[in-house]
Amino acid sequence: MASKNLLTIFGATGNQGGSVLDIILSRPELNSKYALRGITRDPSSAKSQALAAKGVEMVKAELNDVESLKAAVKGSYGVFAMTDFWAVMSKDIEVQQGMNLFEAVKSQGVKHYVWSTLPHVEKMTNGVLKHVDHFDGKANVAEHVEANKGDMIVSYFMPSMFMDIRYLVKSLNGTPSINVPFPSENIAWPLFDPRSDSGKYVMGLFEGGASANGVKVNAVSDWTTPKKVVAALSKESGKEVVFNAIPKEVFASFLPDNVKNELTETMLLVGDYSYYGKGTEKKQAESAKWLIKDSELMTFEAWAKKNAPFDF
Repeated sequence: MASKNLLTIFGATGNQGGSVLDIILSRPELNSKYALRGITRDPSSAKSQALAAKGVEMVKAELNDVESLKAAVKGSYGVFAMTDFWAVMSKDIEVQQGMNLFEAVKSQGVKHYVWSTLPHVEKMTNGVLKHVDHFDGKANVAEHVEANKGDMIVSYFMPSMFMDIRYLVKSLNGTPSINVPFPSENIAWPLFDPRSDSGKYVMGLFEGGASANGVKVNAVSDWTTPKKVVAALSKESGKEVVFNAIPKEVFASFLPDNVKNELTETMLLVGDYSYYGKGTEKKQAESAKWLIKDSELMTFEAWAKKNAPFDF
């Protein structure tokens, strides 16, 4: 154990952190190199116990408690960390949690920090989209980290929209349909399978070491299109699923007030700015080069086949 570098993984029982642990545990060349610590709110849960049985040291920590975070990362060579806006529904709280994590890793002398973040939407769109708090909060933390990291290696993992878009499929006069404010069925739509593919990007960054310092990776499993998405869903469901481009006002009218602006502008970000910025789909090779070797990413067609049958 003493000869291994300790990696501490937040969100160990979730999709992103769980994916990082999966790939290390499944690859002897990584498992022989890294000792593993998983951070969770409940080390006694079934998921935590299953990881402990595989040799992962499971430790409890709270994102709102800096001292618990310092204890959790003590002795770590590397840390992968993330926050969940939807668990707190507050940009201010999420930013504070991100600052707490950074304070903890910096105070404990962590050598390599991988932060799960997202683009700064308000800046990227020159103020056109200013309500995408679950992006901009993480981006604010990333800017603070980059300006204050000192000699710590810091890499930035930026997952695209999660591939499970079943929540977007609604029945319209008996026909399953995806009704979103995209300009057309042919826009570039980056989708990501966090459980399958997070670890492939994150471990590529850890293995990159100093060369990954300051690197931002657009973590995409499949750059697809709405046309291809509905075709795959139609094939696997046995029902025709259609795509409808609708006005943003109509899309917003179906949403609760507390998330109306947030979710509508998130869709506009995809439709009008390719999520990461206009034209970024043409530059995916710059991010793909950071994948751990021998990585095969999930396609949307493969995801649809794996998750069928669909109840719509």
